[in-house]
Amino acid sequence: MKDSTGKIILAGLLGGFLGNGVSGLIFSTPFIKSILYNSSIQSKLFLEITPLRDIPLSVSGLVILSVIHSWLFLILMPSVPGNSWLKKGLSWGLVIWLMFWVFQEWFIYHTLLGEPFLLNLLELALLLPGSLVEGIIIARILACK
Repeated sequence: MKDSTGKIILAGLLGGFLGNGVSGLIFSTPFIKSILYNSSIQSKLFLEITPLRDIPLSVSGLVILSVIHSWLFLILMPSVPGNSWLKKGLSWGLVIWLMFWVFQEWFIYHTLLGEPFLLNLLELALLLPGSLVEGIIIARILACK
């Protein structure tokens, strides 16, 4: 496994960068922003707090965190569903989404910031493509011999 350290880091950083890039593109569209920042449906606390985020720092942290996703994939790869790197990647992207984004949407955005449940569901739907991209890239780099 020590021979894989560079591949683990590469897979995590590249997967995290491109996966978060996809999510960022989706979230930055005017249509999506008009829904998520609509004061008649969004929580007041969300509208007050989220503009204060340091986006570059937040995204950098998410990209670095993806190295952990990559390392876990390598450990769990034999048990990840799928008989090809693509199917394993899609499965792993779904795992990332379930374990990271669903947790974050519930505990941070819904319970802490008071975001309405329907907006949580919308955000989760929008985060899924980025998670799938991350999983596919990690699997492509690590599941190919």
